Amino acid sequence: MTTSKVFQLSALSQNENGAADGSKIFCEVTKIAKGNLRTGSFPINELVHLTTPPGQNGSGPTPTWFLIPDSDISETSFELQISCPSDSNYPKTSITVKASDVQKWAAIPYNERDNQIYQEGEYGIFGFAQEGPNGLIYTVTAGVLNPQLQG
Repeated sequence: MTTSKVFQLSALSQNENGAADGSKIFCEVTKIAKGNLRTGSFPINELVHLTTPPGQNGSGPTPTWFLIPDSDISETSFELQISCPSDSNYPKTSITVKASDVQKWAAIPYNERDNQIYQEGEYGIFGFAQEGPNGLIYTVTAGVLNPQLQG
């Protein structure tokens, strides 16, 4: 991959019935590695509300960060935390998403891959990897009741 490719991270809340109150979940990107954020990215080191449902009914755009690599995209990564500051029972979940892992996960045929499960049960969080025309895309979804493996 060339340095013109971008590593995109998006985060949203599914807000499924029976799950923790997904309309109060936040994401904070705490660190990026081996690149710089492109204009139009959401801020880092700041709590960002995860919209529910994403992009519908005036909820605003899905929080997204676009990392332009310094050199090899496979060396880039995001560190993030999913939390619910208004609910002390909600477990703060730290996630590191490495572009090298996203490349591996996205290379598996769609019908044969598994989602990455970060938190099970009523505080469910999972991730999904794909490769798009402009680079790697990784989507973290919180507010999911008992997330399942793909397939």
